[in-house]
Amino acid sequence: MYFERVRLRVSHAVAVAGLLACGSPEPSSTTTESSTVNETEASTGPSSSTGDASGPGASDGTTGTDGSSEGTTGTGAPTSTTASETTETGAAAPSFAEVYESVFMQRGCLSNYCHGGTQTELVMSDEAVAYANLVGSAATEASCDLSVRVVPGAPEESVLWRRVRPAALDAGDMCAAKMPLGTMGLEEAEAQLVYDWIAAGAPR
Repeated sequence: MYFERVRLRVSHAVAVAGLLACGSPEPSSTTTESSTVNETEASTGPSSSTGDASGPGASDGTTGTDGSSEGTTGTGAPTSTTASETTETGAAAPSFAEVYESVFMQRGCLSNYCHGGTQTELVMSDEAVAYANLVGSAATEASCDLSVRVVPGAPEESVLWRRVRPAALDAGDMCAAKMPLGTMGLEEAEAQLVYDWIAAGAPR
């Protein structure tokens, strides 16, 4: 889950910082391990890395059968915009219908005074209209230096995600008012649904 990985990365970063502060000596086996890896690659060819990369911008990308590269960055956002139709746990990706009904409808986003009326700049009066006005659509005003409401495969580049994710994930940088209005973002389960939908390529 996205939120669990965020907690683990924070714990990992604190542990690493503690080791550096204590002046932990460098491992003495670096040369030996490097030599062993080189010998192995010389006889069998380059081995694929299965390690868990961490830190901002790190990628644990893999190459799909169609040759496209897929993976995730240190923020949890996939590095590919190719729809995978699955979440990061391998479960089936939520459809837009699930997001529309479980989040937008339940949170009152579709009322006439909000996004259900024609007076708003983002009209979501029905499922088809909402999808067309969200996915790949330019935001009326840039938020958090982002200009597209939903970028398939990239939650962190999507205005929608930055506006609805829990304020706790902003790390003190709440660059735009949270939605729904008057809240600090969606509840964790709702936010996870939106995140998984975008990360899987924003499937219809």
